[in-house]
Amino acid sequence: ARPELLFEPPPVPRPAAAAPPADLPPLADALEPPLEPEPPLEPPLEPEPHPPTLAEDVAEDAFPEADDAASSTASRETLPDPPSAAPSRATRGARPILGRLALCRNDPSLAPYEGLLKARYDLHSSRYDEIVRNEGSLKEFAESYKRYGIHPDVSPGAKPGDVTYVEYAPGAKRLSLMGDFNEWTPWEFEGEKDDFGNWTVKIPNAAGLRHGAAVRVAMETSDGEYFDRIPTWIQQIAPAVQEEGANYHNGVYYDPPQEERHEWRHEKIVDDQNSASTAPTSLRIYEAHVGMSSEAHGYGTYREFADTHLQRISDLGYSAVQLMAVADHAYYASFGYQVTNFFAPAHRSGSPEDLKYLVDKTHGLGMKVLMDVVHAHASDNAIDGLNAFDGTAGHYFHEDPGLGWHKLWGTRMFNYGKYETLRFLLSNLRYWSEEFKFDGFRFDGVTAMLYTHRGVHWDFLGGQSEFYGEHADDDACAYLMLANRLLREECADLKVGKSVVTIAEDVSGQTGVCRPVWHGGLGFDLRLSMGPPDKWAQLANEPDFNWSPSRVLDLVTNRSPEPAVAYLESHDQCLVGDKTFAFNLMDGAMYECMSKSVTPTHPAIERGVALHKMARLLTLALGGEAWMAFMGNEFGHPEWVDFPREGNGFSFQHARRQWSLRENEELFYADLERFDGGLMRCDANHGLLKSNERLERKTAHHVKDDSGVLAFHCGTNLVVCNLHPHESYPYYKIGSEFGGTYELVLDTDATTYGGYGRLQTDTRASTENGACDWQSAGVCLYLPSRSAQVYALVEQWDVPEPDAWGVHYDNDYGYGSDDYDTGGGGDDAGGF
Repeated sequence: ARPELLFEPPPVPRPAAAAPPADLPPLADALEPPLEPEPPLEPPLEPEPHPPTLAEDVAEDAFPEADDAASSTASRETLPDPPSAAPSRATRGARPILGRLALCRNDPSLAPYEGLLKARYDLHSSRYDEIVRNEGSLKEFAESYKRYGIHPDVSPGAKPGDVTYVEYAPGAKRLSLMGDFNEWTPWEFEGEKDDFGNWTVKIPNAAGLRHGAAVRVAMETSDGEYFDRIPTWIQQIAPAVQEEGANYHNGVYYDPPQEERHEWRHEKIVDDQNSASTAPTSLRIYEAHVGMSSEAHGYGTYREFADTHLQRISDLGYSAVQLMAVADHAYYASFGYQVTNFFAPAHRSGSPEDLKYLVDKTHGLGMKVLMDVVHAHASDNAIDGLNAFDGTAGHYFHEDPGLGWHKLWGTRMFNYGKYETLRFLLSNLRYWSEEFKFDGFRFDGVTAMLYTHRGVHWDFLGGQSEFYGEHADDDACAYLMLANRLLREECADLKVGKSVVTIAEDVSGQTGVCRPVWHGGLGFDLRLSMGPPDKWAQLANEPDFNWSPSRVLDLVTNRSPEPAVAYLESHDQCLVGDKTFAFNLMDGAMYECMSKSVTPTHPAIERGVALHKMARLLTLALGGEAWMAFMGNEFGHPEWVDFPREGNGFSFQHARRQWSLRENEELFYADLERFDGGLMRCDANHGLLKSNERLERKTAHHVKDDSGVLAFHCGTNLVVCNLHPHESYPYYKIGSEFGGTYELVLDTDATTYGGYGRLQTDTRASTENGACDWQSAGVCLYLPSRSAQVYALVEQWDVPEPDAWGVHYDNDYGYGSDDYDTGGGGDDAGGF
């Protein structure tokens, strides 16, 4: 029988010891003198200014395919490398210098953990090599979805209409496929089991198994227990069957005729300016849940979303759509994060062909499509999902209850050290990428994957010792490294591989998550900047004097230095128990006071509308290299999200989007949506997000808590924000690194965005020579209260170097004296 874990090479038998010669000298005399101690390692090399990405590295080296991958898939034993074999592709791709990973060479704080990181990299490399030996390539391994599951039989001697079913179920003693095609007779078509726990069931054409048939797999264990399950590789799920005392789903044999299959009209979006299909320069993600995208009390569909919402998302200026809850999940209220069927699109929203239609139409509008993939855990549902699939506690999961269950979520945790678990998950990525043309993936729950404690009750305080060693799940790290290599290296078109986007949802801040695999990192492009949204939600409920520039700056920029996706709020912040950011700011006033015809405007609405726009601008400009917004929150959607469940009477009231609010021009919702579009276009035209690339943390050169003013550069653009609740400054001097003329390109106070229009839309201002804010020049601007502006440099001229001793004092410009009421409540004020 095949061992549970195949990654350890078989022990090499030791030759029998020969009899010692009679004249062997005494042991003490035969010992050699001790070796000289090894010289210490050379000092770390200078940090590389900008290491190439993994895809660039692959393109540069053009590694040949490994030529030692000739072993048959019938025998998957781990074999030692032949002595004369060339270095494997994985080993050659690492390019260690003096045996050290670039991740450690460039970060001295990782020196104590260099051995652990190298061992982690070697574990990934050895598993890559084993897969290549057994399967031929990582790509072939990940295309197992074409063999596993239910498919037309193409084996020699098969007849048209014959079907074969392949399943991994080592714990089963008997296994058969049944369905409505044979009136649910359990043992009519029994399978045969190989040495590795794989079952093969043959169903002849005469049995009548056709596309659309409902199916389940029946199994019996060695203990005599009988049960039935949904095949793990099933590609479509039928709606729930309601019976007395039971509520369950069935799998569907999915093999539609050619005329029913979606005909692709558009290819994936590639990041190549010379390509016919060219992606925008920065990633602006629109996070969407198709099921709750309808305003009606019911389930939204793929085709409805594609035909109703995609064009508007594109018009706003977003460059990518991230789809949540794609894989099927029996429990709708789980938001799609308790997956039961990993290869089947969510059945409530339509067929697989409907999902392909959505993806294709998104590509036609020039936007990428990302999938929110859940490979950290699976639902504990045994009737419809993977849990106890073959009657054992293991299968694809850890058998140890301490590792196999998430203590807070109650879900099953994958064992990434199992060969067949890797096959299942890597094939799942390949399936969605190739069959549905997803451009990338947002990996959910990465923190729960990286650590054996799953992040439960663990406060990550920032020390490197928390990331490596006894708490690290190196098997999971090796899987993530393989996954990123698969998506980038194993593509027929290298441009597609270079354009793949992978995002990690990791709250721990582990170093190297967004570094290339050959550096010793996990290979992600971006990580979610998860700290600032929660801090924004907290700040939204605090009074004005707590909105000081220094606090806001620290709130947005206090994140991991690796590339990040900035966002003000995602679906997490507005789940039941919390509120949307707009509702936190304005609360109950949103029910009756959002009309612009009501005069005077309710103070909570006036404040909330202004701060909503300012917070979005500041987060995008300061917070990361990409941007994300959750569906509906771009126009300040009220209340919260709560899916139908027993606790709310299975109501859809909060599991939908009230799109009609933004259509009413008499309400501020329309203005907030227009501002969101203006912000996206400002980034597209002036590169706000691009200015954050290669910066560990963006800094601001003007942070004044007394006046409430914050200013910083985004490239050559100047962003100015006056957080003061009621004090405007008619002639406020701000330092500028560049000399020239600035032009107003975005104003949160514009009337079209629900503001007061205190600045003219064609405002221009020229710099004055002389050091200001430790910058080369200064520019005087009108700063309306509670507003923020973006100024683009439209003319530039040379300026002298700033005086190293130039200091900006408030009194120099007349607004630091007691003549100004700062509105902070006197000497006891916390700000302003």
